[in-house]
Amino acid sequence: MDQFAGAAASHQDDIVNVDDGVPATQKTRSNLKNILLYQAPLPELALAAIFLILALLMGAVFRLPFVVPNGDALDFVGMNPAVPFIIITLWGLATMMSKRKMRVIYYAVATFAYCIILLAHFNVKLWMNMVNPQLWDDFYWKIDQSLRPVIDGAFQVHHVTGKIIPFENNLYLVAFLSMFVVSIIVHSLRCFTVFRKVIFTAMLVHVLGGLSYLIMPAVGPFIYEAGVNPLETIRQAHMYGGYQALMEGGRPWLAAQGGEYMFAAIAAMPSLHVASSAVFVYYALRHERWLGIAYLPLFFFIVAESMASRWHYAVDALGGILVTSLAIWICSIVFRPIEAQKKQRL
Repeated sequence: MDQFAGAAASHQDDIVNVDDGVPATQKTRSNLKNILLYQAPLPELALAAIFLILALLMGAVFRLPFVVPNGDALDFVGMNPAVPFIIITLWGLATMMSKRKMRVIYYAVATFAYCIILLAHFNVKLWMNMVNPQLWDDFYWKIDQSLRPVIDGAFQVHHVTGKIIPFENNLYLVAFLSMFVVSIIVHSLRCFTVFRKVIFTAMLVHVLGGLSYLIMPAVGPFIYEAGVNPLETIRQAHMYGGYQALMEGGRPWLAAQGGEYMFAAIAAMPSLHVASSAVFVYYALRHERWLGIAYLPLFFFIVAESMASRWHYAVDALGGILVTSLAIWICSIVFRPIEAQKKQRL
């Protein structure tokens, strides 16, 4: 009997679960592997790390300072710096109250990864004309003139919207933020994997969009004509003033003032307002059709207002859609094994 007891003690690692015949330690290792590979936000962290490294390498090659935003950075968009953090904090508190600890950890890590991506994105955007000084505004403006009925139609959309909604000049930002917040809430409550895909695709849009700014850079059509949104015209003057100061002051100005003008970095092609809102529309139509249908008027307005405000040329909207399409395709590849593993567990 002692022999058998000794043998049993020496093979504790091979204890078998009578329910499924799998050794307990093997099951623990398998569960840990599943958590790390399929539930932990590794794709989000990897994307943030890769983009940050690329941005730092770009800064080193072109001798450009990597800056961080200061307290006045969000003033030009008319948003208090506390707003994004209030949204994240409130949703985090709601999740904590539901006692879903893994979700809280995911939100914290994903938020950190998103912040890293945004930090790198706006630095790359600031560096646009220092990396590639060739501007394509004349080319895009000629395309706009050939599509003048489209631009004039966008102007009319703004005027008609103003007769229906009294805050049409703020709707460009309000519509985008509303889609962002509602998408986070709805998808996280309905299907966590879909929610992760929405977040990852939105992150990827900022990565691909930031790099796309460097290909055929442009300032924006407001340098040729004023838009119909006076609020955005004021912001454009602030943004263009920062751009001119950067072109004059170069790297020393960027190091000293870049933090204040970080979110006022100038870049028209592609339109990431269109690209990011297209992400929310796509996943809503695919997984929550009622929400996607509700988004369509807002998306139509964002596309029209991007041109009516003269932030963007007509081709910028198309560029934004192409960026979104590429981001969705990459996301589908990254999450394919995660979704396959989830189906196996069901």
